[in-house]
Amino acid sequence: MKYYWCERGGYVSNKAQQYLHNDFSPEKVKNITVIRQAALGDLVIVRPFLTEARRFFPNAKITLVGVSNYQYGMPSDLADETIYVSGREKKAEMTLKKKYQEFSQLPEQDIIFDLAGTARSYWMMALSKAKLKFGFPYKPFLNGTLYNISVFRSDYQPEVECMLDMLKMLGHAPQRPLDFAYPSNLDVVQSTEDKPQILYFNGASTKSKILSEQQMKQLLESAVKELPDYDHVYLEGKNDFEKGDFVRHLEANDNFKIQPCLPLDELVSYVSKAKLVVAPDTGVRNVAVSTHTPTVGIFYSTVPFRYTPLDGRHHIVMNANGDIPSNQQIIDAVKHAL
Repeated sequence: MKYYWCERGGYVSNKAQQYLHNDFSPEKVKNITVIRQAALGDLVIVRPFLTEARRFFPNAKITLVGVSNYQYGMPSDLADETIYVSGREKKAEMTLKKKYQEFSQLPEQDIIFDLAGTARSYWMMALSKAKLKFGFPYKPFLNGTLYNISVFRSDYQPEVECMLDMLKMLGHAPQRPLDFAYPSNLDVVQSTEDKPQILYFNGASTKSKILSEQQMKQLLESAVKELPDYDHVYLEGKNDFEKGDFVRHLEANDNFKIQPCLPLDELVSYVSKAKLVVAPDTGVRNVAVSTHTPTVGIFYSTVPFRYTPLDGRHHIVMNANGDIPSNQQIIDAVKHAL
C-alpha cells in the first residue's frame, strides 16, 4: 500500500486512488483546508487533528474555516490562516451573490478536510477545487459526489478518532496520548498542601442537556458532605442559567466555592490542574478532555460515545432507557473516578 491504507473501512474513488498511488506524498502537499463550524466543545476536540496534520504535512499551509457565530474556542493558533463564512446572525444580509463569493473563496487546494458536515461546508466543498476532498458523512450518497475520499462515521466511536481516521487512511499514525496542544493534566504535580479540586459545570448550548437546578443543588450538597477531602468548585458560565447563585449557601463550607466565568485561556489552565471535572455534554467537559483531565460525563439526551475518549480517564453516567441519572449514580461515578 502506498498512501492508501483502506480495504473496506472507507470510500476512495478511482480518481483519488490513482492520485494516491502515482503522485501523492505528504511532503509535496502545499495547501490544505480544514472546515470546522461548531460551538466550543466541537472546536476544542479538532485540535489533535490539526497537530497531527501539521506533523504529516510538514510543508503545507493550513487554512481553517469557521463560521462567524461560533468563534469562541476556534483553534486558530494551530493554523496558518483562519477565515469565517457568515453565520445565522448575518442571514438577512446574505444575497445569493454574497453566498457564492464566500463559498467559492478558497484558491485551489491539495486537500480539503470537511470536519463540519453542515450545509455551509457542503457548498464550500462543492464550489472549491482540490485533489482530495475528505469527509465523514452520515449520508452515503455523498461518497463519490461531494467527497472523493471519506471514512465511515459512527455514533459509537469518538468523533476525534473519526477525524484522525482520515489521516490514518493516508498512512499517518497519530501519537498517543492525543496532543491537543493545551496544558496537560498528565504533567501536573498536585500540591500536597492544598486539597485537590473537583470542578462542576451545569451549562450547555441547550438546557435539555443539563440537570435541573434543584438536582444540581442536591448533588453539590451531597458531594461536599461525602467527599470532605476535596475542594468542590462550581464553575459559572456566561448565560444567566449558568450562574451559581442557587448554591451560594454552600459557601459556608470551607471546601466549596463558586468560580466566576473565566476567559478561555484561563479556563483551560484552571481545568488542567483539577483532579476531576463533572459535567453534562458540554464544551467545558470537552475542554477537560482536551487537557487530559479526568471527567465524569452526565448523559441522557445525547449519545455519549461520540465525545468520550477511550483512554480510561473519562467516565459516563447514563441509563440505557434514557432516564436522567440519579445523584447517587453520579456520586458513585465520582468516587469510582477518584
